[in-house]
Amino acid sequence: MRRVHLFFAMCAAAALLGCERPANVGAGLAPPPAVAPNAPRDASPPPPRDAAAPRDASPAAPASRAPASRAPAYAPASPADAITLLAGGDVCLGKALGQELLRDPAHDPFAPVAALFAAADVRFVNLENQLSDQGGETQHPRQPLVFTGPPAGAAALARAGVDVVSLANNHMWDYGKRAFLETLDHLERAGVAYAGAGRTRLRAYAPVVVERRGFRVAVLAVTGIWNQGSLWQHPAREFVAAAERDGLAAAVRAARKQPGVDAVVVSYHGGTEYLDTPLPQARAVARAAIDAGADAVLGHHPHVLQGIELRRGRPIFYSLGNFIMKVKRTGPAVELGMLARLRLRRGAPPLAEICPVRSEGLGTVPLAADPRRAETEAAFLERMRHLAAFVESEPAIGPFAADGCAPLEDAAQAAPVSTPELAGPVR
Repeated sequence: MRRVHLFFAMCAAAALLGCERPANVGAGLAPPPAVAPNAPRDASPPPPRDAAAPRDASPAAPASRAPASRAPAYAPASPADAITLLAGGDVCLGKALGQELLRDPAHDPFAPVAALFAAADVRFVNLENQLSDQGGETQHPRQPLVFTGPPAGAAALARAGVDVVSLANNHMWDYGKRAFLETLDHLERAGVAYAGAGRTRLRAYAPVVVERRGFRVAVLAVTGIWNQGSLWQHPAREFVAAAERDGLAAAVRAARKQPGVDAVVVSYHGGTEYLDTPLPQARAVARAAIDAGADAVLGHHPHVLQGIELRRGRPIFYSLGNFIMKVKRTGPAVELGMLARLRLRRGAPPLAEICPVRSEGLGTVPLAADPRRAETEAAFLERMRHLAAFVESEPAIGPFAADGCAPLEDAAQAAPVSTPELAGPVR
């Protein structure tokens, strides 16, 4: 096994720059290049929402995401050359939404995006909370930044059709190790795969491989943020994958070499909350992942949108913003988020689209269903123009289709797009 070169990282404060490993801390904890992925999962996209059978989340339920009733009627003659992955940013099923799930376990916070979910082959989000039974508590009474979703959150993810979640984030130890392991149990019973965490360090750094119609995509997840100081010095280092540039690059190369893997996607949790500019650490990690062979990097944690960069024709979303997460701040900057829709192709860069969403109440409103669509679209485009100043090789945004999504195009080749009239200032 080739030894991974470590690099020095300056951390002015853990909350600001995250958990990049100092050169003298956590020696030997970089992910080994030859990590073994968990078994591939093959399932057809979920049927229309009104036709879906309820999922059994009891301990006896199978962990597979492909019940017999959802099996395809026929096997394709040859593997697909491309599949569609839809990725969202931060999802929090704790706090007030957790209380709603306790009152009504059948509550579906993903219902507004059902059409977008149904049109994708694989659905991914960052799960920004544990899923644990805390006797009815979903937020610490004295520490508002400590929260958990109830066990019913796992079934909510499964009913919505979420296939993979990232658990590599700063809230994965809010209620400790027992709640962390309980989170894994609930996700496994519901049949929701997870990346960036596990019961062993090897599993935490391993990709989860999802297969659709013979096309296999490997998902890796790491976090550069940890609420309890340095993750490299915390007991959770054996269970949650920390961001380290060269180690992640080695993991990407190893995933790319796994038999039959057609695409590699990296989830990165890091940066500074409410900051428009990607930090140098985030840029270094994301670019290293692309240079090592990743097809896309999905960023989250800042709770606001950040810019998009095309590197080697492959997109880096520095922050997708909030998907389903209620935060204290208000205003367009925190209300606007986006879903990344990637047409992953065998042997070619992905075709990327963005689908704006707007936070409202405890949920989200996609552009296609937004009663304020023209206003939201204009605000989103203005926001993205502002963010373009902070990244290199920002792609152009094409016209929005009826489904509320727009293609990303090479800026040098894209035709200019007219901007809808904007009502009011954008912050």
